[in-house]
Amino acid sequence: MLKRTRSKSESRGGGGGRKISSLTMTDLNAHSGDRKRTCAFTSDACQILNELRKNNLLCDAKISTKKNLTEEYVEFPVHRFILAASSPYLRMAFTNMQHSENPFLQLDIGCDALESLLDYTYTRECTLTLDNVNRIIDAAKLCQMTSLFQYCCEYLMNNLNDENIFHLYNFAKIHSNSKLLYVTYEYLMQNFIKIIKINKSFFELSIEQLIELIANDNLNIRNEENLFDACIKWIDYDIEKRKSFITQLIHNLRLGLIPIQLFITKIKQHSYIKDNDECKPIIGETLRLLYKLDNDGLMDTDIDCPFIRPRHAHEMIFAYGGWSGGNATSMLEAYDIRADKWTVVSTDQVPPRAYHGCITVGNKMYVIGGFDGIEYFNSCRTFHLIDRIWNEIAPMNERRCYVSVAYLNGLLYAMGGFNGHVRQNTAEKYLFETNQWSTICPMHVQRSDASACTLNDLVYICGGFDGQECLQTAEYYNPITNQWTMIQPMRSRRSGVGVIAYHGSVYAIGGFNGTSRLNTGERYNPTMNTWRPITDMFHPRSNFAIEILDDLMFTIGGFNGLTTISNVECYDDTTDEWYDIADMNLFRSALSACVVDGLTYTKIFLYSNETSIVHNHSTSFTPLPVIRTTNVGQRTTPSLTVRLPPITLTSLNQSLRNFTHGGIQ
Repeated sequence: MLKRTRSKSESRGGGGGRKISSLTMTDLNAHSGDRKRTCAFTSDACQILNELRKNNLLCDAKISTKKNLTEEYVEFPVHRFILAASSPYLRMAFTNMQHSENPFLQLDIGCDALESLLDYTYTRECTLTLDNVNRIIDAAKLCQMTSLFQYCCEYLMNNLNDENIFHLYNFAKIHSNSKLLYVTYEYLMQNFIKIIKINKSFFELSIEQLIELIANDNLNIRNEENLFDACIKWIDYDIEKRKSFITQLIHNLRLGLIPIQLFITKIKQHSYIKDNDECKPIIGETLRLLYKLDNDGLMDTDIDCPFIRPRHAHEMIFAYGGWSGGNATSMLEAYDIRADKWTVVSTDQVPPRAYHGCITVGNKMYVIGGFDGIEYFNSCRTFHLIDRIWNEIAPMNERRCYVSVAYLNGLLYAMGGFNGHVRQNTAEKYLFETNQWSTICPMHVQRSDASACTLNDLVYICGGFDGQECLQTAEYYNPITNQWTMIQPMRSRRSGVGVIAYHGSVYAIGGFNGTSRLNTGERYNPTMNTWRPITDMFHPRSNFAIEILDDLMFTIGGFNGLTTISNVECYDDTTDEWYDIADMNLFRSALSACVVDGLTYTKIFLYSNETSIVHNHSTSFTPLPVIRTTNVGQRTTPSLTVRLPPITLTSLNQSLRNFTHGGIQ
């Protein structure tokens, strides 16, 4: 819990076989040995077959369905063996009527959906839109066309948004699609407060469905009072029927996480609560906990109390390496902002590093350059976030201790630093695809102990030390022109500074001015090319880590002029205030930090002893309501033409043999 102590973010062409044959062909490549290759229809052949169907040529069966919104039936002539090769359901149906002279099958599928299904069956292509995807899914499920169903689910995942999330989450549960369920679940948990502000489906939830959501540990809520407000709005939607549910709702909120004064004035005094006697025990127990917390703080045993158990964080800070007790360290700690707690992460033993750079890209943490007390490194390593395995990657062209690093548009940049002899103005970029470093235009100034960030497709670097004096200069790099440009100097000289982009500005925090460690900070406006001061930190520090987490700016560890420190604080630019945060487990400076985003990773490193992220849902689950708005059909919706592998001759001939010989193989 944060306490404020002081004030001032496809046609995958089936490799078209030129010769149609019912047999496999032998690849005569002498160098690779004998291999069998399965021929498939070309896309032209598939189109011809579809034209034959549409013109009722060589067809041997019919499928009928009701015309949309009418009782009239529409018949579609088809070729049985082609449909049987694509659908187990249709294979069984047509095989059972193989002796019929006029095979006829009636399906409970919409006319448009059946037409799309037949197009897919013949051509392996299907155009999906938000308007037709549900109907095509129903058709694919009925006919047991698994590949088409999966492609439809992938389309839904790619078109997930705040307006359709409840519908798709409901769909995934009904159809037991684990991949879609995971994606929609994580999206809903991550963006719940934002979603309910615009999605009217929220007001149609039943009490059971709402409780299932608000009781979830994985709900991404910074302030629990926002969830209370959401519950009140849900009740207000139908006051007479829902007012009595207030007890069940507040019972599933983490009321102990709400500041005591706000709890008394906003929660305890709310009319729905005051008018319901069943709420009194909950309010009384919460008040007791809040008074205890105010006097004694949060104890480990309190975590089990449902009113005060922190929800799970969706992102965390990794603080790696640094200098402590006169030596470099390889310690890795993870910060849980919901519990305000640092956890030591156990990994394979690797050599220690300090004065390095650290960045996460995808599922890996990249550690760049640094120093171990003896050697200045150009080597780089990665830490795999799933496997917890360290690996070396290509070394930089230069040794870089006190290096500045940044990530922009798929490239990792390493700038300046100290190679054991001179402070450098050189810079280089890392290409992930080729695992290679290449040099870029050198900076205007030699800089070690600087810090860098990215903003508006530019790389900014500020402050540092040139071997003679602490710097107050700053410049930015444009990757398009491969040029560095000087900007307005900072208000103070800052070596060992922390630089980060935050809400459209570049912040330069702390550092050493040549005389003392600083607790001051300033922010740069790129449009005005000006620096403005912000409120001072509680602790002066240089050579610390800086990161953005949960829309707050964190400063971590460092050196205060006398000793290395473990203190952490965070800044909220909306209030221009700093907040005290839980200390790290280790006093250290010269560390580096990065943010790891996603429940997948926070579960591994913060909640590894708990159950699965996606809760086991009971079979009695009531589907979430689907709200259909009148303007959905009027707006342009994304479409996708699904192109799947063609029907192979092997499967087609097998289907034909089934009808010829009278059995399903």
